[in-house]
Amino acid sequence: MRITHGIQIALVATAVASCGGGGYGGPTSPGGGSTGAVGATITIRANGTVEPAEVNISVGQRVRFVNEDGRQHQPTSNPHLSHTDCPPMNLPIMNNGQSMNTGVFDQIKACGFHDHQNPDTESLRGTIRVGGAGGPAGPVYVRP
Repeated sequence: MRITHGIQIALVATAVASCGGGGYGGPTSPGGGSTGAVGATITIRANGTVEPAEVNISVGQRVRFVNEDGRQHQPTSNPHLSHTDCPPMNLPIMNNGQSMNTGVFDQIKACGFHDHQNPDTESLRGTIRVGGAGGPAGPVYVRP
């Protein structure tokens, strides 16, 4: 069977697209990922605070989280337990000294986040403003 050049390109493009990257995909290693430059860095300091607690990025960018605390943290989107407000925000557990990039934020929105390991610790909460979004971020908890 003979495959023409155009079909080969389409097959390669399909294979590359199916390997991830972009959209609300999961975290990548620092500097990694084929789409979405890092627009801001948030550091979890040794005193259990996030710095800065609010950042502004453009649509199509990511945020890098750096854990400088001596314990594990898990930055996740509000509200606690469902983490559905801004899915690119949801990261796995980060150990001390580890850094991770969020997925790509592709909507203008104020995205609230908290530490899933410590959802009641106000100093581990913050807001990512995407595309100049104003107003409050979603609540940390949604009560029935």
